[in-house]
Amino acid sequence: MKQRNSTISLVIMGLVVLAMVIIPVSAQSSSAAPQLPQAFYGSVEVNGSPVAPDLTVEATGPGVVSGISGNPIMTSSGSYGAPGPVGLKLLVQGDIEAGTPIEFYVGGVKAEVFPVATSGPWLEAYPYLPGEVTELNLRIVAQPSVGETREPTPVQTRIPSGQVPTVPGYIGPALPQPEVVTTYQPGEAPADSQPGASGQDVTGQSASQSGESPDASVQGGQDIDTTPQIPATTSAPGMLTGTAIVAFLVIIGAAVYPRSRTESEEKKKE
Repeated sequence: MKQRNSTISLVIMGLVVLAMVIIPVSAQSSSAAPQLPQAFYGSVEVNGSPVAPDLTVEATGPGVVSGISGNPIMTSSGSYGAPGPVGLKLLVQGDIEAGTPIEFYVGGVKAEVFPVATSGPWLEAYPYLPGEVTELNLRIVAQPSVGETREPTPVQTRIPSGQVPTVPGYIGPALPQPEVVTTYQPGEAPADSQPGASGQDVTGQSASQSGESPDASVQGGQDIDTTPQIPATTSAPGMLTGTAIVAFLVIIGAAVYPRSRTESEEKKKE
């Protein structure tokens, strides 16, 4: 009976160890949460006059989800949305890369946008800044009919990181820059170790200017190993998972082995 309880305790201990390792790894792999929406509000004018109420204000762009709560919203007394933490706002959300140009339509008519924080200028679009609340005034050149909506466009997919175009004339907050990751093929040298980027060629040039060959200058000193050392890449989540599995198997083996050994001895006695 004691041996059985000991086996159960070891199994539970193994499961606890496995859970302690796998849960943080799962949290790390799911840390890439969706981007926060950007909220907009501001005035809407047509030819310098406040726009009529009950017109749709819609934001569009690559990866932007529309036709949902918060996009589009309706105009009211020459404005759309409202300031303050509880005021209604136009929400731009979806699978959107930061900096993606967002276009705005009022009653189906494309609008120019005016960032109030920077006192302009008037722009054709505004870059997506996740999590920001932006006061953005809109203007159109013709009064649309109430109930008129923008012609549906094909679904636009997310712009890949590093390929987001800039908005001409934009002078607002700095846009997030994608992380540049350089990868090398096995045996490929980094860019700074290519000919012309290291001190080896400088030595050769100095030697040629003095009438000596590059080989002679190398022979006069110590040989230098210029082979680039490319660090090995490892996967931390994979290593942790593998370690947890091995630890679990060891604990299970430690629990099962005494029991099987006892049963074998009992059979021999019989």
